[in-house]
Amino acid sequence: MRRRAVADALALWSGRRAGAGAGADRRYAIYLGAMLVLVCVAPAVRALWLAASDPEVMRVLSGAAAPRIAGACAVAVWIGALLVGRVRGPALRPPLLASVLARSAHSRAAAFGGAVVRAGLALVAVAAVAGAGIGALLARYAPVGPDPTGFESVGSGLIAAVLTGAGGGAGAGACAGVIAAVAWLAGQAAPRAAGPIAACVAILVGATAVLPEIAHLTPWGWIAEAWTAAAGLAAEPSPGGGWSTHLAALAALALALLSAAPALLARLETGVLEGQSARWESSAVHAFGMDFGAALAGYASRPSALRRVRAVRSRGGGAPALALVRVFLVRDAVGAVRAPARLLGGAIGVAVAGALVTFASVAPAPGAALGVLGACGAVLAFAALGPFTDGLRHAAAVAADLPLYGVGDAHLMLLHATFPLSAMLVLAGAAALTTSIVLGVGPMAPVLCAAGVGVAALIARASAALKGPMPLRLLAPIPTPEGDLSGAVRLLWAVDGALLVGLAGASAPLALHAPVWGAVAVAPIGLLVAVGAGRWRGRRAGAR
Repeated sequence: MRRRAVADALALWSGRRAGAGAGADRRYAIYLGAMLVLVCVAPAVRALWLAASDPEVMRVLSGAAAPRIAGACAVAVWIGALLVGRVRGPALRPPLLASVLARSAHSRAAAFGGAVVRAGLALVAVAAVAGAGIGALLARYAPVGPDPTGFESVGSGLIAAVLTGAGGGAGAGACAGVIAAVAWLAGQAAPRAAGPIAACVAILVGATAVLPEIAHLTPWGWIAEAWTAAAGLAAEPSPGGGWSTHLAALAALALALLSAAPALLARLETGVLEGQSARWESSAVHAFGMDFGAALAGYASRPSALRRVRAVRSRGGGAPALALVRVFLVRDAVGAVRAPARLLGGAIGVAVAGALVTFASVAPAPGAALGVLGACGAVLAFAALGPFTDGLRHAAAVAADLPLYGVGDAHLMLLHATFPLSAMLVLAGAAALTTSIVLGVGPMAPVLCAAGVGVAALIARASAALKGPMPLRLLAPIPTPEGDLSGAVRLLWAVDGALLVGLAGASAPLALHAPVWGAVAVAPIGLLVAVGAGRWRGRRAGAR
């Protein structure tokens, strides 16, 4: 009876906007989604497939270290889902509906079970599709003997291997998706315990790296074995007993964790449900208006550490200029450390970005995969520098007013840039140096390439800080025979920094093979500087 009442309430809420134009709006949304898939998603997937099927890339994906890396990536996704659940879980309703249902006498399963099922199925579907693609890729293109592209001809054996790899990969991906979905719900149900649980899992992963003989007892070890089995299909289309054994173990773990979902649903707190719903609604409004910075600001962690430590200190002795730099460096460092989880995530992101750029810069031959790796590293560096650039954003916010700190606007921006620049050079440089040593290559080119990409990301961050609100002229329609392009223009304005940094990151590793790519890498950086300079000149006139 209670489930029927909740279903009636949800139906009433869903039909509140039903009217004469509801069907047309639904048909337009379906058309828009289909065109988005055809125009954007399909070409991106094709480009990614072509880049991944490169012989050099396949040698890496089928190498001895690739299965362990795949298992570590799966664990990272599970830990990420657990931590994300603390701020945005799968049990999400609109704010009014969430408040009414959370404070009613209905059970959490009846009130929020549908939302959890839909979010979980979407996550499982994405993981299954990704697993099927990876399994088919490994079965088709994994190097076998002297032939670096796998099978020499298309035949029944190849078709069977590809289908087996796709099916096994889809099964492994679906199981991994179920585990991630349950971890996502667990993070929402127990937000205080999510951090310690994630730390324990990370320690266990480190222990299996030191003692690899126990890895076959862990779910990430099963993922690694499934990866190895998929790569082995290129040599032998028969999957063998090990394939089904590890898939069965993953499925058993996924079902065991899935049985705990009702208990996790019952633990959801009213305050958590209402708070997450309100923050998500606010972020969605800002994101719809292309203000992605404001959309993410609602999820910034509150300062919790070093609250009694003074951030602003006296200049002390020494040269006045160096003393002032030291004051702002300490101020920004203390302010960043007060949100340790956010700072740690940013530091890990910058280090991973440096490693990705290093992988791209040490490849023996240029190719599309290098551009993809370099672009991913550059965009990741741009995103991960957020916790380090709070002072830079503050300097940009006060630059349009009278000087508050006894220094000019430009000088203030430079002073606040010292902390993110220092942190980026140390983290990205150390990651590039360590990766180059592990790979057994010279460290000079990787370190310089990672540092250059990091500097480009910092320039983009400074330009984004000066951006300000969206100009009203961008809201005007731009009619063309192909449709209204104003939405595309607004999107380009919103992501110009990440886009230009990605272009620079994609071109920088290629410049090590062909100097002509150096000019291509410098061009987006120069455009970033020019755009930032224009925003700087218009900071007081409101012409941002």
